[in-house]
Amino acid sequence: MAKSRPAFKGRQIEILLDHNPYQVSFYNSKNNLKDIVVFPLFHFEGERQYYDLLAPIINRGEQVIVVNLLTKNDRVLYLEYYFDVFERILHELFSQKVIRKDQRLILLGFGVGAYLATKAHKNPDLNIDRMILISPVNSYKAEYELSDEISKFSIPTFIHFGQNDEVISLDTRYKIYEKGHLNPNVKFSSYPVCGHYLFYKDILSLRLEEYYKKHHYNRLVGKKSKYKNSALPEEAILNDNFFNRLFNEIDGIPNKKRIALLTDVCPLFVSGVAVVMDLLQLELQKLGYDVYIAALWHKGTSYKELPNETYIPIPSTYFSLVRNYKELHILKTFQFAKAAKMLSLFGFDYIHLHTEYSAGVIALKLAKMTGINLLYTYHTLWNLYYQNKFGLDFGNIVYKTAKGLIFQRIYNECKIITVPSQKSYEILKKDIGDKDIRIIPSPVNASKFEISKMDKELIDNLKESYKLRNRKVLGYVGRVSLEKNIVETLQYIARIKHEVPNIAFIIVGVGDAIPMLKKATKRLKLEENVIFVGEIENSKLKYYYSLFDAFVTASNFETQGLTYFEAALCGTPILAKADKALDGVFTDGENALIYHNYTEWVSRLEKVLFGDVRSIVKNAKKTMQNYSSDKWAKQLEAIYKELNPDK
Repeated sequence: MAKSRPAFKGRQIEILLDHNPYQVSFYNSKNNLKDIVVFPLFHFEGERQYYDLLAPIINRGEQVIVVNLLTKNDRVLYLEYYFDVFERILHELFSQKVIRKDQRLILLGFGVGAYLATKAHKNPDLNIDRMILISPVNSYKAEYELSDEISKFSIPTFIHFGQNDEVISLDTRYKIYEKGHLNPNVKFSSYPVCGHYLFYKDILSLRLEEYYKKHHYNRLVGKKSKYKNSALPEEAILNDNFFNRLFNEIDGIPNKKRIALLTDVCPLFVSGVAVVMDLLQLELQKLGYDVYIAALWHKGTSYKELPNETYIPIPSTYFSLVRNYKELHILKTFQFAKAAKMLSLFGFDYIHLHTEYSAGVIALKLAKMTGINLLYTYHTLWNLYYQNKFGLDFGNIVYKTAKGLIFQRIYNECKIITVPSQKSYEILKKDIGDKDIRIIPSPVNASKFEISKMDKELIDNLKESYKLRNRKVLGYVGRVSLEKNIVETLQYIARIKHEVPNIAFIIVGVGDAIPMLKKATKRLKLEENVIFVGEIENSKLKYYYSLFDAFVTASNFETQGLTYFEAALCGTPILAKADKALDGVFTDGENALIYHNYTEWVSRLEKVLFGDVRSIVKNAKKTMQNYSSDKWAKQLEAIYKELNPDK
């Protein structure tokens, strides 16, 4: 049996009602604040959850009153009995002038106490200003259901579902959200606290331990406490940022609008879509939004690997025909309705879909549940992808099947679709016909590609480790797949190797084409010239671009080509095959070197390796100024508001 924790340091009194002594505790009462946080404590084990919940609030300096509604020998009676007890205790505190009439009460309810708090707000004799309800209980009796009361709330109420998946069923949470969404007085806290219903439990203890070390938990419970420096229980829901945000909201700071970015791309996977979403999240946060990335997440992967607490993992499984490349497996889930209901509890104002398949179905269901018109950004040329993957005929069959199952549903439901280039606009327009499609090129985070003096030392170390001294270095960065046409670059290098024997070609990335490319390297006798680096973190890519004398690509598959932008920002000359995705951005001889065939490739390569391309590099950097991330985010923000003018 778990032992109770030692008591907080605070003044305590007893109030007798019907010959029963009820304990009331006071913290920071000398602060004489206008607002008082009243906490109805209702639990058999007394203070088990009490410390975890109140520690950050007391540390904030809030004036807190804890009303323990269960005596030592008590047992749970009718809920109506405890409603009456709680109200009578509050009246007694007013009559004893422990609470002044000019002080406003904030009811902070947790578990059963949350439901008890919901009844007290209707009493006109109590000066109750606001309520915060955390994990309101539904599991004991039918009358505990908050959903039956929520439409009656007449004061600002903040509801957070936290702590424990088993306490409130997902269906009940959605029912509460659905009714609360119709009441303008009700707002839902959506800060993803560790241990809440989206499966963050395995990272809970570490974050709690860090929090308590920072905020002197030992001082609250006493230096000799057996809880000193101990790990904290997994069922706790404490997070300092969570409470700061909650109390900021109830102190009158307007709620930030909340945006969901949905994707099938796991955040551990380095890809163009992942890069775009990370940057969009950053820029929208600068504009004052709460932005969450809802991404499929393999059930077997630890949540400790989540990039940050704004990622919402949707439990999924891997599926792929490609062996030995786990990071490229397709993540999938068929729990579309469950995932959509979980996301609906966040109270999103805008929904932005970035990939199709599972995320697409979830986004459509979420939009229907919440009444939000979603925005869809088309990142991948799926018809060309499948043609390159399976050949022209079978690829078209696969694409038409996928289009019928999911793509067409997304095209039909989304009133506005954005694409990153004229090329993708023309392909999609031809495919789906009369639809509002808008070209909004995606930028890259320029600050991540700035080279400092310290970076130059790291680049020199990389040159040593890859033995690149006195060599001419070409490089490719991106997904290593058949449609990227990397084999053409290998064939071209094999033809000029005798003229440039010190040439090296670095391939940065992973993909299903690596086995084929390694065989081609051996067949073309380029083992000494080609280096397969593998996957590199985004933060380290600038070092590799800076190794290259030229960034080379033979791809005709790009919707936009963010790697071209990255190379330009790093000051690396671009040697690229002509493609519609480059039209209007990169021009041969002006800010890039563009070729159509082997002869043109050789002449432009010669200019890069042995000529002067400083003006081209300078112009490429200048071009990137037209693709600022802040301007891009504002364009998307305008579309969110256009789609949902009532938000």
